[in-house]
Amino acid sequence: MSVPIPVALLGFSAFERNALASYFRLAARRSPHYTHVLDIDEARFVVADADQSGVPELLQALGRIPDAVFVGAQGPDGAASWMMRPIDPVHVLRELDALVALRDNPGSGPLPLLAPTPAHARPTTIGKAVPSPLRRAADEPETPVVSPEERRAAAERSRARREAALRPQPLRRALLVDDSELALHFLDRQLQRYGLATEWAHNSGRALELLSTQAFGFVFVDIDLGPHSDLDGLSLCQQIKHRHVHPGGKAPQLAVVSAFHDPVDRVRSTLAGADIHLGKPLDFETLDRWLSQQGLSRGPELPVQAL
Repeated sequence: MSVPIPVALLGFSAFERNALASYFRLAARRSPHYTHVLDIDEARFVVADADQSGVPELLQALGRIPDAVFVGAQGPDGAASWMMRPIDPVHVLRELDALVALRDNPGSGPLPLLAPTPAHARPTTIGKAVPSPLRRAADEPETPVVSPEERRAAAERSRARREAALRPQPLRRALLVDDSELALHFLDRQLQRYGLATEWAHNSGRALELLSTQAFGFVFVDIDLGPHSDLDGLSLCQQIKHRHVHPGGKAPQLAVVSAFHDPVDRVRSTLAGADIHLGKPLDFETLDRWLSQQGLSRGPELPVQAL
């Protein structure tokens, strides 16, 4: 039997996700067949909820729009395919099969989605055409000119790196606690740029379980953990900072992430034990400044993995 193809399910209700994942399992004897994975970076393709706010934007940021089958009122430009609700699992499988055929057998059909598609290519079940990628003209490379300001900035960055190297380095492991898989994916992607390895917890119980067995340098807690969590974000912070025994012997640096960021909300986070209060949408400037104070520097944007 062929190896199952990993597919991430992004968005959707818990019922819809479970139904699609169950259908993948029931269709395991067909070829090709698919398996549901939680990490979008491990997925070859994505089935995405076009009606959930933030889903198309996340896939656009990750460069995964051409790998996605969208379900909803309208798919974004460049999507491999999209279909209307209600969800038809058989239709989803057909669209995934078409994607596999395009990627694995470019010589027997239309060119892969990421290449220009000629006008005479025969039609497929893929719902939308993907625009050809822009190509830069083959100009001769120019010799870069470095200004005095750029030299000073480079010297400042070098000095900051030397100072950071002399400071004690925190444990480069972070626990992310949020009931939203979309939010976890997004935050994980940002923290990887600082060299942080991450673990995820969807509720307070799982978070405390991981904190009991593993040492973390940082914990990021969403203030609203949903109905499946015994503790809300602030109560979890109090537990982590004041009552929990940590394997590393020291409580981690603690960040509260919240859509509410008035002065009163920030005071409540501080009283709960949080070291910092980050607003939603994610406050990149404050995050970068805080992690820099902990000795972590931000690297370049992570490249999109080629399939």
